Amino acid sequence: MAKKSINYLPEGLISEILVRLPVKSLLQCKSVCKPWLSLISTPHFVKSQLHRAITASMNTPTLLCIHRPPLTEEELARKLAFEAETERRFGTLFSNSTISPQQQRRRELVDEALLDAAAQDLSSCPVQFNRLVMPRLFSTHYSIKSVCDGILCLANLFGNFVYLWNPSIGKFKKLPAPEPHTCDTVPVKVGFGYDPISDDYKVFRIVSEKMFDVEPLVQVYSSNADSWTNEFKAPIMKGVKHFGSANVVVDGVLYFKYRREHLVSFDLHNEIFGLVPIPSSTQMESDVLDFQGSVAMVFQSGIEINLWTLDNVSGEVSWTKKFSIEAHPETEIRLDDYLGAAQFFGHKVFESSFMFYVLYDCEKKETKIYKDEANVGAFLKYTETLVSLDGFEQVQ
Repeated sequence: MAKKSINYLPEGLISEILVRLPVKSLLQCKSVCKPWLSLISTPHFVKSQLHRAITASMNTPTLLCIHRPPLTEEELARKLAFEAETERRFGTLFSNSTISPQQQRRRELVDEALLDAAAQDLSSCPVQFNRLVMPRLFSTHYSIKSVCDGILCLANLFGNFVYLWNPSIGKFKKLPAPEPHTCDTVPVKVGFGYDPISDDYKVFRIVSEKMFDVEPLVQVYSSNADSWTNEFKAPIMKGVKHFGSANVVVDGVLYFKYRREHLVSFDLHNEIFGLVPIPSSTQMESDVLDFQGSVAMVFQSGIEINLWTLDNVSGEVSWTKKFSIEAHPETEIRLDDYLGAAQFFGHKVFESSFMFYVLYDCEKKETKIYKDEANVGAFLKYTETLVSLDGFEQVQ
């Protein structure tokens, strides 16, 4: 009896088999035959793979470690000139420390020695680590502003050059330049997320005509229109000097930190800002983060460290305490970084010649330290997807 190929199976069953494969295997399957290429490229299959991947990532998270390629001599010269110009124009605005570089380095050496004594090898960590080298195209002067559905949003300091990049499929797109303003010489806030009502990926940039202007200007880019479709003032953020660096998108609403009293919510469909109060009885708090698909923050009050989530119950938004974190003795000395760099499954303590990650097991209530021999340029919780936007092209 002649053997039948898998293509004799119903297309629905083939789809159910393929959607369970990792993205790398799916890209290879596209080359098997034309029917598979057509099936895997359909919007329905892409969305099915996305939803399955997001669900799976809640139980088995992946940490994406991004390494920057070595700088060429020309790139190094430009980087040094850029840093010197930024320091000249903005002074110590972006400096996180008031201590000298020598004091900072001595502090790091002490911390590293304490962590090294307690650390385990990264191979024993239950979290999956994936690594990649950032393409040289946007490895200089660009930083990751947001991640949504496997797409990373990268922008320069002023937010007037923005890229969308899906490293899973190796494709990217450079967005058209926004309408120029005098604000293009002032650092901005950039956010990126998905509007499920319009099936549209959007980028916004918050800019000021001058440093710390009274009412910042907001510009919104729509991937469906492939243009900056809206521009308006944001009085709700009047007089803001600093925004949190992280962005979290839940149910079509993007959240980021705003002062110590509030989070800012941005409805990606209606393009409206709102304020969410932060619990007031805390001494320190992390940036906003993603905990199992919910907006979350880590708060400290005295010696108590707790993770809270922002929940919407019958239209009422409130904070819910999920659990307390027992800080590891070796990380208490850097509690500010421990909170500020929090991911729901762990924390990057600091960068030096090595990288240390602190993993907190919510069920076992155990904290363990893992040592990474590589120095990572950026790290983030990541879900591999097939999502591609019009105008995406292959990274060279």
